[in-house]
Amino acid sequence: MIEKGEKIKKSVSYKILIKSKNDYFNVGTIIIRTYTGDILYTPSTKFLDNSNTGIKKEIDHVSWHASGRVSIKHKDNNGEKYIIVQKCGDRQKISEIGFQKILKDLIKNFNELLKYQKQVVPLDVVFSVNNYSGPVLFDFSIVSGRLIVAKHQGQKVPIKSVNIKKEKDGLDSTIRALGHHSGSGDVILQYSLRKTTAENLRTNRQIFIPHDIKISKLNVKL
Repeated sequence: MIEKGEKIKKSVSYKILIKSKNDYFNVGTIIIRTYTGDILYTPSTKFLDNSNTGIKKEIDHVSWHASGRVSIKHKDNNGEKYIIVQKCGDRQKISEIGFQKILKDLIKNFNELLKYQKQVVPLDVVFSVNNYSGPVLFDFSIVSGRLIVAKHQGQKVPIKSVNIKKEKDGLDSTIRALGHHSGSGDVILQYSLRKTTAENLRTNRQIFIPHDIKISKLNVKL
């Protein structure tokens, strides 16, 4: 709760961490722009991407703008620049999303990630993997609370409840809110970690940005 007179920060950030025994491994950082609802993801390791151009580029972060535009900030020999992955109109506005896969980060060996030495705070997303040490898939998605309420009311909606911890490949999951100051107060950010396979992965990690599946909350009436 915001106390009277307390200044609201322009952005909120928190870590995505994997807890293995007594160690924490840094997967990346989520940044939320408080008043716009823009979402940024900065992977903890700056890996190279040459899938389209053949030119090796270092990824700084991926941005999902409230307008629907998705971009990647690269750093190469010519300096830093943004590459637009999907333009406005190709993807729903964040405020209109009913359900959408946002990002998949495949990590072959999370033990090769940097250990997180700072204090873990309650806002940080911490995945506990116990004794598991194989490849993992960090899955980030968005769901509208409007659709969840509609489902509980018995309406037919294109989503279903999933308990990651009870699934065969599930390790851990948690949720965070986008925040009402963004203008999308019902948006729920879902984070999960699963066991996976990565035999064909040439690098230690690879990021995938799924295309818009066009599941909107605008068609749901409450």
